[in-house]
Amino acid sequence: MKVLCLGKLPSPLQERLKTEAKIESVTYVDRAAPLTDTEITAALSGMDIVLSEPQDNLSENILSRCQALRMVAQRAVGYDNVDLEYCNRSGILLSNTPGVLDNATADLAFSLLLCAARRIVEADRYVRAGLWHGFESDLLLGREISGKTLGIVGLGRIGEAMARRAWGFGLKIIYCRSAHKNSGTTEIELDEKDRRLAQSLGARRVSMEDLLKESDFISLHCPLKKETTNLIGAAELALMKNGCILVNTARGKVVEEKALVEAVTKGKIIAALDVFAQEPTVPPPLLNSPNTVLAPHIGSATDETRFAMAELAVNAVLQVLQGGLPANLVNPQIFESAVNKL
Repeated sequence: MKVLCLGKLPSPLQERLKTEAKIESVTYVDRAAPLTDTEITAALSGMDIVLSEPQDNLSENILSRCQALRMVAQRAVGYDNVDLEYCNRSGILLSNTPGVLDNATADLAFSLLLCAARRIVEADRYVRAGLWHGFESDLLLGREISGKTLGIVGLGRIGEAMARRAWGFGLKIIYCRSAHKNSGTTEIELDEKDRRLAQSLGARRVSMEDLLKESDFISLHCPLKKETTNLIGAAELALMKNGCILVNTARGKVVEEKALVEAVTKGKIIAALDVFAQEPTVPPPLLNSPNTVLAPHIGSATDETRFAMAELAVNAVLQVLQGGLPANLVNPQIFESAVNKL
């Protein structure tokens, strides 16, 4: 087996791969920016397994040229950069890293909310620029969050972790779990999860339309897929309250970027973003706007979490090589046929 690791891997995990009897070689390709299609195709040539990250484009066009490839171990929860349908058709196993980055990502999402509400980035720049000359009663006035309403779009593991933090800060929590834009105001049939969240956090499940209208702050935590691409567009942004803070630590393409830029530049909303539609490119209007707080896709960027993600990916690879079925395999339905080719 020849293994390719795109990006850094902690030394202890490198040693584990090195000592696996079935692995002939491990090649490391570090990069500060995404590889071009030509570069990633060349790197994948002859490889049986690849450890990838969200910036690695593993489209059908790329994967179809890599006939030896049998497994993609994605070091992230999301795998929208990997063509899952092609993997299923071609017998390529795909694993991801759910569960280990919930708290880190929710921490960052809540930090972005606090930064935007209390104008912390502006305040930091103000002090560093030598503009602070003493106490002023109206200097950099922000917004209190206690008692306000937070709308959470997507109540998976990370969304629920965000809800727990919001509850601790005294926010009212509403959420929607449907990916459909026009869910209307029809009555929602609650399930056991909804009842548990209502009891433990006072959280209320609503339609997307009601969430957009009622929320003082909105945090996006849905996965990127066909149904959620451009989920938040011009119509949805128009429904939001003036001055609503929109936090996105999910994926950039969940929000229609052109509409987002317009809403921010017109002062309709404040955007607190960790992700962008065409990373690492950020539209200049977002860079130059006072109505934005921006981060470079660091939702899971803690020492503990990044190690845990890499470890989960390596464990999946080693388990597959030993003939075992990893719990974090995205396409377990092809396991029996695919594992025989390894």
